[in-house]
Amino acid sequence: MRSATRRGSTIAAITAAALTALAPTATAQPTYYNPILTPCTHLFRTPLDPPRPNTDVYWSPFGTANIACYDDGTATERYYQRDPWGGWHDMNELTPGQFFYVIFTSTVPNQATWG
Repeated sequence: MRSATRRGSTIAAITAAALTALAPTATAQPTYYNPILTPCTHLFRTPLDPPRPNTDVYWSPFGTANIACYDDGTATERYYQRDPWGGWHDMNELTPGQFFYVIFTSTVPNQATWG
């Protein structure tokens, strides 16, 4: 009787360990209801900076500081810049590779979490 109990608890422990090992890890994927912000200043340069590979020009009075990528799971690239007073500003791409600062503040990034 004792060996049957031991064998049963051993099988239960092995099964639990196997299920834990096979379980997928939960990572937060960005969705429309759970958007994620990530720093992406490295993707931009000012018009006065020398050209760098894989960077776009950003015309802003604040340079390229505090730029964040906004990902809401829709596969649409959206960028915001935080000004020195804490307000978020949308970045519009008027021509390919040329982004411009929007003077009006936005509250869209306030609903996102940093990832």
